[in-house]
Order: sequence, then C-alpha cells, then structure tokens
Amino acid sequence: MSVTPVQYLLDRFQGDADALRARSAALRSGGPQPGPDADTSQRMATACDDVCAMLRALPASDDVTAMLDALDALVPLLEQRANAATKSPPLRAVYVGAATRIREVIAAEHDASDKLE
Repeated sequence: MSVTPVQYLLDRFQGDADALRARSAALRSGGPQPGPDADTSQRMATACDDVCAMLRALPASDDVTAMLDALDALVPLLEQRANAATKSPPLRAVYVGAATRIREVIAAEHDASDKLE
C-alpha cells in the first residue's frame, strides 16, 4: 500500500519536529552550533506540531481528489500563521515551508494522475 499525501506530509513534519527537538536538547547540553538557538529550535518544533495537528484534523478520505482539496484548504491557514509570525522569521519559515510543501505534493499528485490517464 502506498503512502497517502496526508501521511507523507505528517511523516515529514513529525520528522522535522523530532529533529528540531533533538537539536534543542543537544544545544542545551553542549556548546553552540550554527543555526537557530535551543529556544528557537523548540518553538520551530512546536510550529511543526501545529502543522501536524492541522493535517490530523483533516477528514479521512479514500478519495484522492477530496484529500487534495482538503490539503489545498490548509494553505490559506498556513499563510495566515506565517503572516502572524512576522516577528519570528524561523517560525514564519515553518509555516511558509508547510504551505509550499503542500502545494508541491498536490502538484505531484496531479502530475501522477495525469500520466495515468
């Protein structure tokens, strides 16, 4: 069984959240590293969790078209969150990145279905 677009995105953002939490913990116990500090990494992990919560809240569907429509409906919400995070570029990047990744997944799914027709 192949992975659905929603599951792919969940795996992606959960992995990002886990990596950011690990980075935060490493920074707290070790020396400085390039990139975001421990607190910023933790806030970014929380933003990834927020994206995962949005994905989990989507209605379950076996219909790929309905699933893609539901994903597409998340893009404006993610853009709103990005706009609200203007004072924190790393958090803004999480939400902008999520919207971009969703658009890419939708486009890839449409391309794949076009090739089947």
